[in-house]
Amino acid sequence: MKAILILLFIVLAAGAFVGEKMVQDPGYVLISYENTTIETSIWVMLLFSFFAFLIGHWALNFFFKMSLPTKQLGLWRKNRIARTAQKRTFKGLVALSEGNWWQAQRLLSQTAPIAAQPLINYLGAAKAAHEQGDADTTNNFFAKAREIAPEAEVSIGLQEAEVEIDRGNNPQAFIILKRLHSLAPKHTGILRDLADLQQSQEDWNGLIALLPKLRKLKVMSGEQLSAIETNCYAKMLSTVVEKLPVESNSDSRVKALTKGWKALPGSLNQTPEMIATYARALLAANAADEADKFLRPHIKRSWDNNLIDLYGSIQSTDIFRQYKLVLSWVNKQPNNPALLICAARLAMFNKEWQAAVGYFEKSIAIEPNADAYRSLSKLLESLGKHEQALEASQKAMELTEDLSPDIPLPALVDTKNNAAEKSDSDIAHKPTVASA
Repeated sequence: MKAILILLFIVLAAGAFVGEKMVQDPGYVLISYENTTIETSIWVMLLFSFFAFLIGHWALNFFFKMSLPTKQLGLWRKNRIARTAQKRTFKGLVALSEGNWWQAQRLLSQTAPIAAQPLINYLGAAKAAHEQGDADTTNNFFAKAREIAPEAEVSIGLQEAEVEIDRGNNPQAFIILKRLHSLAPKHTGILRDLADLQQSQEDWNGLIALLPKLRKLKVMSGEQLSAIETNCYAKMLSTVVEKLPVESNSDSRVKALTKGWKALPGSLNQTPEMIATYARALLAANAADEADKFLRPHIKRSWDNNLIDLYGSIQSTDIFRQYKLVLSWVNKQPNNPALLICAARLAMFNKEWQAAVGYFEKSIAIEPNADAYRSLSKLLESLGKHEQALEASQKAMELTEDLSPDIPLPALVDTKNNAAEKSDSDIAHKPTVASA
């Protein structure tokens, strides 16, 4: 406000000064050219010169602006196209998220050449085309994405691998992921996809080799990695024999299993689950004696019920010695129901039928078990004790979970009362015979 007042004061002072000079001496200016003469005062000449300068300045600016109309028009057109591309891309992404595949493909593919980030458009269009089952168009969009953004190979490859998995082409997806892993060895998304794919392909050795990196980069939680590790080694042990030639003998199978067992981490080879897995693998390799020898010390150390139950299914070459060993265990733990069932089964292997019945009944008395009842029922049936066998079978059914659907049943009918009512009704309706 002060600056305006000062400027106004200066203008008024200058005007007063110029006005006084104009009154004192207006001056004289004469311009003559050929037969034309112009006469005026000096103040009019100065005012004319001032306005002539302003008009000339405005004319020059107008001239230069008119010389560049195409540049401004081009800039306006470019901005308009960019705004249109942004709106159509947004609509295409919304359609993609809503599952409107045809509209998403059309909007994203048409806008891709003029979009600010065409990679997003091409990847979205590839997703939409894949969901519609158009493999050729999907591959074409991936090719265009690589052409305009070769530096985004990891992002493009990850989506391409997902598409191949959806198509059921796991080998091709595995090739893509391995290539991406070489480009970005610490990319957690690639490592997770590789782990999932190796599990689905049952590539246990490959997954075991990948586990240290999964753990180091914390791709999954500790619980998930532990579960995967346990599953990998268990599957590896279970399939060792399957990978051997058909003509392999028992010694070769046992050696292969032993090698696999020694390869287990120390944290796993002491768990009952892994011990049972290895013992089952030995049994599958027809190495019952080795399974017997392997399980004995582990059972004495942990008395795990699953291991005891498995030991009861082993039929070694010296089954009587096995039976006597289990009886010595029963003397130490007479109230262990799993151990009593194990003793019953080994008694059956040794044809000690009555002893087996006794051990089954002792186990059931301590802890009723459906499997024990079923085994007892079969044994009693074979011994000709049909009523007792039927009773044991019914007990097994009672302990078995009923998975049948809940369907309405008819009301309970009292058969005695119904029979009496029917008898009375028959008498009431019985025709009377006239006497002769």
